[in-house]
Amino acid sequence: MIAQLRQQVLDGWESGADFFDQRWGDQGDEFHHEVFAPAAERMLGLEHGAKVIEFACGNGAFARRLGRRGMSVVATDLSPALIAHAERRTETISDQAVDVTYRTVDATDERAILNCGGPFDAAVCIMGVMSMPLLRPMFGGAWRVLRQRGVFVVVTLHPAFATSGYKFTKSEQDDEPHGLTIERYLSRYVTHGVTNTAQKEPQVYFHRSMSELLADAFASGLVLDGMEELSAPPQPTEEAKLIWNMLPDIPMAVALRFRRV
Repeated sequence: MIAQLRQQVLDGWESGADFFDQRWGDQGDEFHHEVFAPAAERMLGLEHGAKVIEFACGNGAFARRLGRRGMSVVATDLSPALIAHAERRTETISDQAVDVTYRTVDATDERAILNCGGPFDAAVCIMGVMSMPLLRPMFGGAWRVLRQRGVFVVVTLHPAFATSGYKFTKSEQDDEPHGLTIERYLSRYVTHGVTNTAQKEPQVYFHRSMSELLADAFASGLVLDGMEELSAPPQPTEEAKLIWNMLPDIPMAVALRFRRV
């Protein structure tokens, strides 16, 4: 069952790699470079020369961002097609040399993570855990490759709001959303969704409650020492606009900082 789910996830990212690369560009989409990446940077709190491993790096937007700030990054992703896009985009950086290495790695395989080297000062995963059928191997692998007191920052769609069984609620006077109705949260399930309205084929996503997500990290020896709840940008470009942009008081994502102690 897990092997089939892994294959479905891989097939989805492989078939959509060109679309995602075009959509994300060099810096990532508007949600990434205005909300998710800044939150991850704040929580990582890294200095020039830090060694970082990234899981689910996509086309390398955050790895390049860290590389431009003088950090050494091993960026990994399940999808060979996305890794190829990441390498191509990184090769075109002409303003400075960046120390970024890309590897095709399944973050649900702890042994594959251990083969990435280390020790690392930090690990990061932005918008990746929703696509992973298992989290324990990633957390366990991160614990084993991090230095003592090293941090692991996870930015993900908010389990309580954005991956649960929710519906946008609208007023009778107009068609504008003013809130959410949550119909399902505690049970774990597989669903399908899109990252934006231009996406043709839905991706496989795994909903898990916050307590389940944290339990996998805690069982791996990590502790939680930081958390930020993140709302969508209030004024996105028209092509990036989602209903979430009209609900600034409801967080669509959450950033969690774990630490190896």
